Amino acid sequence: MGRLHLVSDQFRHVTPSAGGGSPSTHRHRDRNLRHVLAGDHGSHRLARREATVGRSSKKRSPPKRPHISFCGEAAKTAQGEEGTMKGMAYNRRRSLIRLALVAGSALGAPPLAAQSLGSQEVSGVEEIIVTAQKREQNLQTVPISITALTQDSIKANRIQDVRDLNAIAPNLTVRLSGGGAQIPNFTLRGILTSGTAAGTDKGVAVYLDGVYMQSVVGGVFDFADIERIEVLKGPQGTLFGRNATGGAISITTRNPTGVFSARQELSYGNYNALRSKTRVDLPQVGPFSATVTYLHSEKRGDIRNSGAGTVWNYGPATGGTLGRRVSPKYLGSDNVEAVSAALKTDLIDDVTLLYKFDYSENNFTPNAIGIDYLPAGTIASALYNASPNPKTPIAKKRPDAVNNAYTKAARLYTFGHNFTASWQATDELTFKNIFAYRKTKLSNTAQQLDGLGGLVNSPVNFASLGTPAFLPASFLSSNPALRFAPTTAPYAIVTTDSSNNEHQWSNEFQVNVNTDWFQVTAGVLYFRDTIVTGGPSNVFNSLVLTAVNGQQTTSNGTPFVIPGNPGYIPNRVTAVSKAAFVQPEFHLTDRLDLVLGARITKDRKRGYETLPDQTLSRTPTTPPGAIVSPIRYRDSEQTFMAGLNFRPADNILTYVKYADGYISGGQLATITFKPERAYSYEGGIKADLFDRRFRSNLAVFHVDYKAMQYTTSGLLTGVASSAPFAQAVVSSADGKATGFEWENTVVPVNGLTLTANVGYTDFKFERGTIFPGFVLQSGAPGYQPFQRPKWTGSLAAQYDSAELVAGGHLSIRADANFRSKILMTSDIAPGSGPTAQASQALIDSATTPFQWIVNGRAGLIGMEVGGTKLDLGIWGRNIFDNRNITQYIGFDLGPIGSVGSVIYERARTYGVDLTIAL
Repeated sequence: MGRLHLVSDQFRHVTPSAGGGSPSTHRHRDRNLRHVLAGDHGSHRLARREATVGRSSKKRSPPKRPHISFCGEAAKTAQGEEGTMKGMAYNRRRSLIRLALVAGSALGAPPLAAQSLGSQEVSGVEEIIVTAQKREQNLQTVPISITALTQDSIKANRIQDVRDLNAIAPNLTVRLSGGGAQIPNFTLRGILTSGTAAGTDKGVAVYLDGVYMQSVVGGVFDFADIERIEVLKGPQGTLFGRNATGGAISITTRNPTGVFSARQELSYGNYNALRSKTRVDLPQVGPFSATVTYLHSEKRGDIRNSGAGTVWNYGPATGGTLGRRVSPKYLGSDNVEAVSAALKTDLIDDVTLLYKFDYSENNFTPNAIGIDYLPAGTIASALYNASPNPKTPIAKKRPDAVNNAYTKAARLYTFGHNFTASWQATDELTFKNIFAYRKTKLSNTAQQLDGLGGLVNSPVNFASLGTPAFLPASFLSSNPALRFAPTTAPYAIVTTDSSNNEHQWSNEFQVNVNTDWFQVTAGVLYFRDTIVTGGPSNVFNSLVLTAVNGQQTTSNGTPFVIPGNPGYIPNRVTAVSKAAFVQPEFHLTDRLDLVLGARITKDRKRGYETLPDQTLSRTPTTPPGAIVSPIRYRDSEQTFMAGLNFRPADNILTYVKYADGYISGGQLATITFKPERAYSYEGGIKADLFDRRFRSNLAVFHVDYKAMQYTTSGLLTGVASSAPFAQAVVSSADGKATGFEWENTVVPVNGLTLTANVGYTDFKFERGTIFPGFVLQSGAPGYQPFQRPKWTGSLAAQYDSAELVAGGHLSIRADANFRSKILMTSDIAPGSGPTAQASQALIDSATTPFQWIVNGRAGLIGMEVGGTKLDLGIWGRNIFDNRNITQYIGFDLGPIGSVGSVIYERARTYGVDLTIAL
């Protein structure tokens, strides 16, 4: 590997000198890391630094600080050559030069992480470098509750997309949402993300290489080449801006090393899973270095579709734009092709230019939708019992097959360009500019959202509705034009058709000042996003209580022909955000720091949304064309933070802070909804003890949430103009969350690492603030906190032996993630109105129990055969095949009754890995 990797590994395995170094030493180390991790800029830059070091040292003579000790004989030699403490400013700059030269001289040796334990003592918990405050810092010096995953952790935990972060970070859960659009739902510190409606946002922000990813559609995509993942908990409103009230997930990809290497990873597992990742680092040519990674990953779905082979004809409704589509045999299948590439250059002294490109394409089938709640004696139950086709079993545990006849395969692709320019103007002053463009497109996914594929338009008893006793079920449709269909036509209770086309571009300019007395991070941001979302043109985005019989097309009366929705076009919204931020940190003493932060953001949103049922909404005098409602929103918000950091002893950081954040407001379904606000109070301690063999990080928090946004049906808003719309966003309630995150790592003996992480969140709604429509919907029990577990956590043990075979060592890892039971719905009373009572059957169906998910991995690592490094391992995920539900989607459909559809835990997977490195 190249210099960047070697130096980074040496820092991550630091063994501090006696006493561990003073607080000022930690600040110097962070400054040194920033310079070293920037990479080698050539001998011309080193010569310039040597030439200017004497001049810059005359500016100021700071107080004498304890020296830094690095592990490794070469680094100790560099320390010995440092001499006395006189002229600290001069020596500090020379030490940077020498450290870079040490890295260069070590190129012939393997990185520390690859050396066997038999030849080198590696004691203590590794140091991890994070960028949570937009500059490189040691994890233990950052006053934020952070779960940081390095490349080794990512590989050991087989983290391949954001779903794999579930419960690894305390208080974070990740689950797939319904609708077939590959949208992850996050919960973190009481926040439940949504952001699925046009022009709305989410409360857990996702960043890729410092760039905010607006799109939630397609948020579950495969990572091609990730170097580090950071989960930041709590509002990050100063540096990360809007839409981070719960926290942020920052993903960092690899940079080029400038040294030739090639790596091939192969994996094969059950469900015909095949994964191949090829990575090549090219040698540096002049000032240029590059790396490229190609990934292919495919897997058959884990649940069979008993409605497979059903053919649906979209041609008449779309004018031939879409034709016939067939329901797939397996649900949850993936076929991913992904590429990432990076090009780095140092054409100008002290200036680094870095271009990154990523592309991911997934031809997939949406996940399976089952059912676990279908009360007897309802019209929905009668239709289920009368179906002549294979039925979805009513099951709280994952079945082998479901009938999702309406579900169809889809294509999702996302790509992005990131151009980062950094200028190290002086040792204390750095400028950075990040320009980025991203695009996400989801093509025509469709899902059987009710889980009840195979139903037909059977006659049902309408006597209770005051009409003739038996009529086809299609007479329940709200649109008279859709009611007439033969009893042989397929019948949909709730299905979805979705497409999405979203692109964004942004530019962020940053200034970092880093001195012995203070640090400042400041910048400005421009962000623009345009989304076009909904179903295909002239087709219903969602079919509700509808027979599929070609209504409103030239093929009216033909079963399995999709009904037309003439005039419908997808919704379109453009959002523009402009922001300026500053966060200074003042070192009041060697042990006490004051941190302040402020940000101002101006948001503007413009666009339109189309009424979901064009025919129902038209009048005889309505002119031709789509019936749309304008979206207009403009506002500005300020966010602040203030904190104190205190080091009572070496290697111990304590902090208290206040921080706030917000989710931008907007307009949907004719309703303007307010920004959601979070006001957080947090205290924490980070400690490396017993020569860094024990790391313990604890954060305790309380958050007040105001005007928490939630997406609901327009019918429940109580606003007449909103009633025709399928989606509206309202301020559901105010809330409070209190809890903690506690993360621990122990290295009791060399080769053995134990971790234990736990998170607790007690969340409650403020009863007097609940949205009136939800009060009416929830009945006597009231609006319930939902999808927020109180407890989450993980346990892990990893053992790495001494050399065993061909220079390789045995590595064995077991980990288990847990969460407490969760109520998955806010409404536990069938029906609506103040007299509606709770149903224990509904509560049981919508509650998933306390659970463990156990994973394991074992292999021979670092074997050398003919000059080639080999890793061979076996792995398993969800080893005990937990089959619980992870998502509950409740439908209270009035006279037809209630239906509870569910998504299940992914099935047990296992396989074998082979890695070849040159």
